Amino acid sequence: MKKFINHIDHITWISRPENMAANVAQLEQVSGVKLEPYGSEEMGFSMYLSWEAGMEIISPLPHRTPFNEALHARLEQQGEGVYAVVFGVDDLEAHRQRLEALGLPVGPLMENQPGTSWTEKVVVRERIGPDVMNTSFVLGQLDYREDVITYIDVE
Repeated sequence: MKKFINHIDHITWISRPENMAANVAQLEQVSGVKLEPYGSEEMGFSMYLSWEAGMEIISPLPHRTPFNEALHARLEQQGEGVYAVVFGVDDLEAHRQRLEALGLPVGPLMENQPGTSWTEKVVVRERIGPDVMNTSFVLGQLDYREDVITYIDVE
């Protein structure tokens, strides 16, 4: 497995539900990357992502849940745009402890949910940290299968 350490792992945009299809289409057109759908009715969100490209768009479903309440609030306060930058770390709990020692907020652990389609590609462990310039700074310990991220050697 490979992982990004002290490097941006991926970026997450937030979309209003009614704009999700158009936003996904625009990002796919501009990037040339296909985003795969995923959603959790129970948690109250829909998402399109490409682990290979490090891009994700998330949108809250209309019904309110403890998980999607922050998404609704973010849209109401700031509108659509960059929601989070996920920063790869080698030891999620050590980084959590360091931020908390500085008096900075760190959210609960988020991990792969049973039955998620991407568990064959990546093992996800994340904690939302403090906002930096109106963007959530997320600590991520993500382990990618060898063939998920394409690298080329340049001489």
